[in-house]
Amino acid sequence: MARKKKTFFKYFKKTFKQNKFLLSKYMISSVLYIIITVLSNLLQVKELTYLNAFLAIAYFSTMIAFGVYTGSCTLVSQNISSPLKVDKFVKIGFQITLFISIIFTIILILFPSFFMETIGGYSPDDYTFYYIMCAYFFLNCLFEYMANILKEFKLMKINMVAYIVFLSTTVIGFFILYFLSFYYLNLIAIVYVLSALFGVIFSYFALLKNKKIKINILKFSFSKLTSKQWKIIITNFSSQIVWQIGFFATSMFLLRISDALFNTYSYLEYVSDIFIGIFYTFVTVTALKIGRALGKDKFEEAYRHAKYSIYASITIWGIFCVSFILLIYPIALGVNKAYFEIIFPVIICYSIFYILRYLNWNFASYMLGLGGKTVLILLCQTFSTVYYLILFFISYIIPDNLFLVYFLVFLPEIVCLPIYFTVFKRKKWLVNINEDPKLLSNKVKIFIFDFDNTLYYGFNSDYLKEVYNNFFQNHFSRLSESERKNLLYKYLKRGNIKSSYDIIKILIGEEGSANAWLDFRKKCSLNLREEEKNVKVVSNAELQKFYEQAKRLGGNLYIVSNSVQEAIKAFCDYHNIDLSIFKNIYTNNFVDLDFSKKKYYEKIMSENGVSPSEVMAIGDNYKNDIFPAKKLKMNYYRCKNGFTYDEVVN
Repeated sequence: MARKKKTFFKYFKKTFKQNKFLLSKYMISSVLYIIITVLSNLLQVKELTYLNAFLAIAYFSTMIAFGVYTGSCTLVSQNISSPLKVDKFVKIGFQITLFISIIFTIILILFPSFFMETIGGYSPDDYTFYYIMCAYFFLNCLFEYMANILKEFKLMKINMVAYIVFLSTTVIGFFILYFLSFYYLNLIAIVYVLSALFGVIFSYFALLKNKKIKINILKFSFSKLTSKQWKIIITNFSSQIVWQIGFFATSMFLLRISDALFNTYSYLEYVSDIFIGIFYTFVTVTALKIGRALGKDKFEEAYRHAKYSIYASITIWGIFCVSFILLIYPIALGVNKAYFEIIFPVIICYSIFYILRYLNWNFASYMLGLGGKTVLILLCQTFSTVYYLILFFISYIIPDNLFLVYFLVFLPEIVCLPIYFTVFKRKKWLVNINEDPKLLSNKVKIFIFDFDNTLYYGFNSDYLKEVYNNFFQNHFSRLSESERKNLLYKYLKRGNIKSSYDIIKILIGEEGSANAWLDFRKKCSLNLREEEKNVKVVSNAELQKFYEQAKRLGGNLYIVSNSVQEAIKAFCDYHNIDLSIFKNIYTNNFVDLDFSKKKYYEKIMSENGVSPSEVMAIGDNYKNDIFPAKKLKMNYYRCKNGFTYDEVVN
């Protein structure tokens, strides 16, 4: 037992040492927020109320961004070794954030009185400030998403700088307005907008220019998500919004009960930010480790990190309680004795509430959610929020008793904790979300490749024209002049001749010279030209990935090409392409110039006893490769200039 404690404290110390920038961010942000709060209090009371009322509403922008981010980071962390998947999930998360933020901003603009008067409880004389701050709401959604994504790539220093840029701009703007005697509410709104804008610009370039990732978040990815991936993102997003409503309802419930209860609760919420920052530092970093371990099927390692996260929550809570008693209690009494004479019993109740909250946050957001158990989290969160809304509406019949009120406040936490803990202990959340059977990597058993301009690319097409022209000249010269004229007139009249390739079709049909054409192609194929030697080929390492997936699922790899066997074998031999991984190679050795791949696709499916959804065709030509696959309802991928396994499967 002593050894386990020693191991944990070593882990605890190492985690904070490795992530000093994340911890520094919370510390510096807390200080900057304090400065902003002090500067805000220089406003007139009416203006300050207006500002605080909107900022309370604008906190939803943080919840929107954080909700989408938590869903995206689950997908990113379990696929961190796959750059294309990571790029896809980050961009899709940004697109979702952008879409939702636009919708919410439009709603804010359309219904100002509802949000300010009905929800905020404030009736402004002028809505100019409100409309300017709507731009801040929109930009803050984008900033919070991008800044949080930086953490997912362990770019803690850049994440810290992003928030410092954001908050420092606000502080500097406030000071400039104050010293120039332009300290007006509408100008302060512009300062908030500029702060969010600078934060967005910094975060965008941090993602774009960083050597580790280089993600252009504005270059949208329109790839499809599976139903499971959508569920993870949507339920995480919904949980955050529902949680925010519940948090707001809790505050309003305490306000209805008693000013003293509300003010002491608000005070403790504010001064506990530094401890929440320490807590977030540990669980954020631990969550990265859990997600990456789950993505690699290292379930015991993920469970070990999760247990350490629980120990850390209890340890931080212990520091939290001691600090409250030794520091915060005496300070609180000095701040406002009338309000805080009940602070000591409040601290006891609040401390119990926070250990429950810490553990529930830990289980929900930073453990079970990473394994895709997001519906359970949403259900528990919805239950808590509905409960708090009921409390709010029946608050007038609840006695003003400190212990009773706090018991009612943390009752949902008591109910949810054993549910989370049971699921946690059963280890059913220890899953790799990439095992989703709907993913192509878990569904496609048969891969069918075209050959020309697919397994190799960068080929000089002039060579093919030369091959056709040589055959055309050779065979056309055998006909008499009158025969040539009659033949051309016959087909030109129908409009069937567009190239020498069309004339070759005619010659084969008219003369029965199919074998001559086949022999000619074989001869050209065996004599590899300079153009064929200089092409780029899809590496054996990439093809091996397709082979491993096919074997894992009991399938096979095939080549179906309009080329000839001799061409493929000669080419692959020269370029060291491993043909042994292909079960069969179907080629146009019967000189069918209208070679249809559809019959071969059907033959392969029949041989393997698979459905079209379990087969994928990969080729460069829409008419010959993709259209037959589409008609048969197979999966397909049209490539240009090569391909990789990740590009095809994702």
